[in-house]
Amino acid sequence: MPKGSKELLASLNEALSDELASIIQYMYHHVMGKGLASPAILDMFKSHAMDEMGHAYALAERVDLLGGVPTTSIGPIKAGGDLTKMVQDDLEGEYRAIEMYSRYVKLAEKEDDPVTRRLLEDILGTEEVHANEWETVLGK
Repeated sequence: MPKGSKELLASLNEALSDELASIIQYMYHHVMGKGLASPAILDMFKSHAMDEMGHAYALAERVDLLGGVPTTSIGPIKAGGDLTKMVQDDLEGEYRAIEMYSRYVKLAEKEDDPVTRRLLEDILGTEEVHANEWETVLGK
């Protein structure tokens, strides 16, 4: 079985912590979102929460496979505000995720771990799609 470096395992656990926070934030926004545009936006919150759950699951499995212990800590969550603020908070989260996953792809490449690199690239692609969707909603 492959073994991950301490740096790679810490990075994957940081990503897992952020994904767990994203699940909760999107779930909260899905439940609490109100307003004229809310039906379509609420569906997006729910869909994105499901995507983030898949990411969290895949990251936890990878941490375990590489000999680490998947974290149960949850990153920061932004809750509250109107629908626009919720979407803006989620877009900021996606921007942070894109920056983070871009760094971690390079780390996995440096460590010659193509399976982890590919996993991170797949997650990065989904985060870019989410950011694009929120930019479209906000008219950016």
